[in-house]
Amino acid sequence: MNVPATTLTVGGLFVGMALPLWHISRFAIAQVKRRDPKKALDLVPLGAGMLYGGLATATTSGLIGFTTGAITFLGNGAGSLAMWGATGGTTTLSTRSNLAELSGLGNLVLLLITVAVLGAWKGIPGKAKPRMRLGIISGVLLGLSATLGGWFAAYVIPLINDAGAALVGTIA
Repeated sequence: MNVPATTLTVGGLFVGMALPLWHISRFAIAQVKRRDPKKALDLVPLGAGMLYGGLATATTSGLIGFTTGAITFLGNGAGSLAMWGATGGTTTLSTRSNLAELSGLGNLVLLLITVAVLGAWKGIPGKAKPRMRLGIISGVLLGLSATLGGWFAAYVIPLINDAGAALVGTIA
């Protein structure tokens, strides 16, 4: 199964950055109005979703790879439309493509994490689910960017590949 989109346009980058920016700015204003340190926990689902989405971008095929490709394709289109409508500029410039990918053993760890997320989904508070979904979308889009994607390529993907090798070496 091929991935429909493996590059990120400026429009997709806009969507990937706009989603967390919306929630972080609302959180910051709420902190100015009333200082409640417990409200910081509202950003945890967003961050967890971004981490999972960024990691999911590192797989290149299968259902997860197809889904991340579809999210990238739709995010590029929606962001390009929004930027064209708001600024009149073009967004066809490809900013980045995937730098590294998970090995077969790294894909094992990603699939186990996916099973854990799906298994825990029902227990996640209803208020947190939309933030986690938006975090996953943002993570997928930013997983192809230079900053988050470069961080994933340099640190997270090798760590996950090594964890998969250690897991298989220990169990098998």
